[in-house]
Amino acid sequence: MFDFFKYCDLNYTEYWLVTRLYIAAFIPIVLSIYYIIKSKVSSRVTLTLISAFLIVSLGWEIWLTYGLGGGLSVDERRSTALNCAIPININWLLNSLADVLIVWIGLFLVKFLYRNKKSPFLKWNWGAFTIFLLWFVIQNIYIEAFFYNLQLGSNGDLSWAPLHPLGSSFNPTLFKIAGRPITLQAQSSWVLMTPIIYLISIYFSRKELKNLF
Repeated sequence: MFDFFKYCDLNYTEYWLVTRLYIAAFIPIVLSIYYIIKSKVSSRVTLTLISAFLIVSLGWEIWLTYGLGGGLSVDERRSTALNCAIPININWLLNSLADVLIVWIGLFLVKFLYRNKKSPFLKWNWGAFTIFLLWFVIQNIYIEAFFYNLQLGSNGDLSWAPLHPLGSSFNPTLFKIAGRPITLQAQSSWVLMTPIIYLISIYFSRKELKNLF
């Protein structure tokens, strides 16, 4: 795979961006295969992750990739080299799988931090919600500032999407990191995802527990 990237004439920054995206996209696939082989599949986690994939795909990744809501498509917002290494028709898929990894890590963090306490997945717990929120927002700030800063486009270039409800019509810069803007639209998706993912995980946890009895 990495030899293929050489034909796209990627510079150093683009090379590592592409490499990290493919790795992040393949990790959920590899882990899923591993857990299936080892028969360690949790229906709660599995259904939550499948739901997360559908939500991020339909909630913003497909919209941003193709510019469905008035913005520019991704191939208009990045270099020819990046378009070569990440074809537009798999861009949404790779990013959605990477988003699933983010959700999976979030589930692990909450479970780990509550390992000696009552499960926070049976009813709403503000502590667990805060862990999800901090993780989702912090990782997304990093992504916007250091990962996708070369292809997010300037104000007005990004499409409206269901989980980007304000679109580019109102997209102020919240603050800057190393001179790179952190914008409202780019952050809104994961802020909205936090209660959605937490409520979904609670729903499937209760359902799994009910099926045991």
